[in-house]
Amino acid sequence: MISLFSVGLLVSLGELFVSSAIHLLYGFYIFSSAVAADLSQALSEFAKPTSINAAASAVRELREKTARWVVVLRGAEKKDEHVLVPDLGSLTSIHDRARELFYYLKGGRVDYGEEHSRICGHSQFGRVYDRGHYLQWDEHHPIHFVGHSAGRRSHGLRGYDDTSEDWVLSVTSLSGALNGTTRTYLDGMQPTDGRSMKSICLLQLCRVGVIFYDWLDFKWLKNYYDFGFDHFEMGWRKQGISGLIDLLLGNSGPFASGDWILPDLTIQGSLN
Repeated sequence: MISLFSVGLLVSLGELFVSSAIHLLYGFYIFSSAVAADLSQALSEFAKPTSINAAASAVRELREKTARWVVVLRGAEKKDEHVLVPDLGSLTSIHDRARELFYYLKGGRVDYGEEHSRICGHSQFGRVYDRGHYLQWDEHHPIHFVGHSAGRRSHGLRGYDDTSEDWVLSVTSLSGALNGTTRTYLDGMQPTDGRSMKSICLLQLCRVGVIFYDWLDFKWLKNYYDFGFDHFEMGWRKQGISGLIDLLLGNSGPFASGDWILPDLTIQGSLN
């Protein structure tokens, strides 16, 4: 006789399989659409040269095709140089995203903070923005922030010298997870602490996939989609096989330290 526990386990595994299959198919659709758009653009330019500067990257094409709110913003960005749509890491923590956003606007080398970097086990410094996208940003040239989903909480100025609330005119949220979201628990975060993951869940599959993705470190592939973990230096050149094993076992990396987006989107994370 099959126990209730066995039935529950089978149902959970079935739900995990269906959910994983849907996410993989959707991811393949997004990736293939971006590649097809690039090939189509390249063939068009080869067949008929044009003087128009094709500055739109594959990431932009990807975002335009997969999220309607980004389509609106991208369109505004093309028409008005004062509208900026930064490409921040999709899975990086709120803290790291806010740091990257600041240097994206002001320029310089991203500094995640010495103490934070030491605790979370990643490099203190990240990518370099040779020229900020809005160098004049200050209390005399404030800006409006528009954030979607997790992006709503990426607009923090704490930890920067000579900044104040006068730098920001408004903050607009589009479907923002202002107080956390219970969806994180459905995907696999533990409701008890909001930081660890269940042993068998969709997020565990995501974790393994992201680790291999960053470890393989295919630059051309990251041009299409980047999870934003470069400051963790998870590539094979740095980690090797032993480092990959540590990452998979949860001994190092963003999923070990909790310095990624999902813990920040739990109800406990939003309180912090």
